[in-house]
Amino acid sequence: MNNTSDAEQVTSAGHKLSAGRHLDVHYLALKDEYDATLRAVGIRPGWSVLDAGAGNGVFLPLMAELLGAAGHIEALDLAQENVDAIEGMIASQQFACPISTRTGDMTALPYETATFDAVWSANSTQYLDDQQLTQAIEEFRRVVKPGGLVAVKEVDISVWQYQPQDPKLTWRLLDALSDDTQMSGAMRGTRLSAWFRAAGLENVSAITTLAERRQPLRPVESEYIRNNVEFLSGLARTRDLSEADHRRWKAIGEKPERLISDPDFCYREMWVLSLGIVPKR
Repeated sequence: MNNTSDAEQVTSAGHKLSAGRHLDVHYLALKDEYDATLRAVGIRPGWSVLDAGAGNGVFLPLMAELLGAAGHIEALDLAQENVDAIEGMIASQQFACPISTRTGDMTALPYETATFDAVWSANSTQYLDDQQLTQAIEEFRRVVKPGGLVAVKEVDISVWQYQPQDPKLTWRLLDALSDDTQMSGAMRGTRLSAWFRAAGLENVSAITTLAERRQPLRPVESEYIRNNVEFLSGLARTRDLSEADHRRWKAIGEKPERLISDPDFCYREMWVLSLGIVPKR
């Protein structure tokens, strides 16, 4: 990646790091942990599930497998190109259950009340400000049947580390990005339970996953981590940081392999799966 636009992987919805190639690499780099998170939701065969903010559909094969032939998935995303990518998948491969697609907004879901047995949303609420998040969780509750399940997986980038790089370098950048909706939203994962309770969901719980990658890295892991550090390097150019921090981020962006190939390199990220039940009437 040679420019900020490429590093940001922006979709037509204006969301950074949400384009198809990045989503594929991200999922494959952390597939074992991601699959374990989806399995932990408790999706049951025969359910109807809304994948809200489905991206390009990386979770759909496993979700369909969990639902079986009697199940059904509705995949919704704000970016038309992501919906097109899912439709291409549906046309080219056999899924274990039927999948429908729709372009739409999580804060105003285009579905009737009590349509689904569950809502699953992964890495999408980070693009919402606090008020929009409130609307989205209320919409998730609305479209799920009484007794049904709301499941939101979201990152908490406050624990992002690229050792042996000093983690304080990243923390200072994230602090300088505190007015950026996506960056703030991506540090909210551990606090989503509060939004669940405010929306009236019951039996609220959370499962935290720490993912770590060390040398030697698989090629897809190197690509994913390189995407991240190039993204952060591009963001650093737009912020008021010390001259020393600007020099360091510039060097990382220009030669990310110097950091990633260090024999002591360690990448860490964390996400939280928040779960809640819609009250029975």
